[in-house]
Amino acid sequence: MRMRVEVQTAMGRSGGRWPETYVYGGLFAAAMIAFCLARLLGQRLGPASELMAIAGDATCGWSWLLVRALFQPPRAQRAAWPLVLVLTLVVVGAFLRAAGDLTTPFARMALNLGELISSAMLVMATLEPLKGLSKRTPAPERRFRLIFVAGYAAVLSVAVIWANGAPSTPWSQAIKPLCGLTALAGMGAALVYRRRHPLEPERPARQTPLPANAQDLAQAIWRWVVDEKLYAQPDLRVADLARRLGEPDYKVTQCVTGPLGFRNFNQMVNHVRIEEAQRRLADPAFDHLPILTLAYDCGFGSIGPFNRAFKAKTGMTPQAFRKGRRGA
Repeated sequence: MRMRVEVQTAMGRSGGRWPETYVYGGLFAAAMIAFCLARLLGQRLGPASELMAIAGDATCGWSWLLVRALFQPPRAQRAAWPLVLVLTLVVVGAFLRAAGDLTTPFARMALNLGELISSAMLVMATLEPLKGLSKRTPAPERRFRLIFVAGYAAVLSVAVIWANGAPSTPWSQAIKPLCGLTALAGMGAALVYRRRHPLEPERPARQTPLPANAQDLAQAIWRWVVDEKLYAQPDLRVADLARRLGEPDYKVTQCVTGPLGFRNFNQMVNHVRIEEAQRRLADPAFDHLPILTLAYDCGFGSIGPFNRAFKAKTGMTPQAFRKGRRGA
């Protein structure tokens, strides 16, 4: 049985402040709307046309910050340099709009700098969701990240690569605004998903040193829980396992969250239970048993927690998992 850790993270208010996802989501939406208006209406906006153009110049920067907020676990303090970089892009864009003459050496340098920053941000935004992927990533979170990257890359390919080389036609000016509105809808859907499936803040660095026998104790814990089938006990607690091992509770907990890599004891036990449930649901020898019986045999006290834990790990219900195996 493989050892995997399910990682979920949380998005919410911290200290009464608005979450970064909302702040950057609003800034991205405002910049994208300004960009679309500037593209579609141009000088028909009158004095507001330049303001709309400046506001829309940094859409790639705000989208990068929003993607970072969506896929990086919340922290007590964020690095300031990403925001400084985006604000630099805004200032460069405003300078170029105000300069008018882009043939001067300084204007050309500013233009090159702006294009370099913009390109780097687009690449970083595309790669950001992939940074958190690992074998430990739950199936729903993995699917969300891959769909997001595919959609972001597709919009980027049309808006930046294809549109810039497309022949001039009456509708060619509408390509980028349409891509912008598509990106806006996609970011909105991502925000809704993240609100319903939040990320959990990163755990602080471990302060308490591990016991000297941590590796041996971790192996003993795994042997008792898996090989001796302690996971099948519905009310299994840290104290029960610690008694069998002849070790203090805190040492068992340290090994569960340290060498074994789980967030806590309950997560480890549920992980083992779901792995065993998957094995039994995929085995024709257990086809005669109802799912409720399998849930009880794997250590769950009722069907509700079993269904929720199973879906969180695999992305599907136990019933769908069993049917999928039969249809394979």
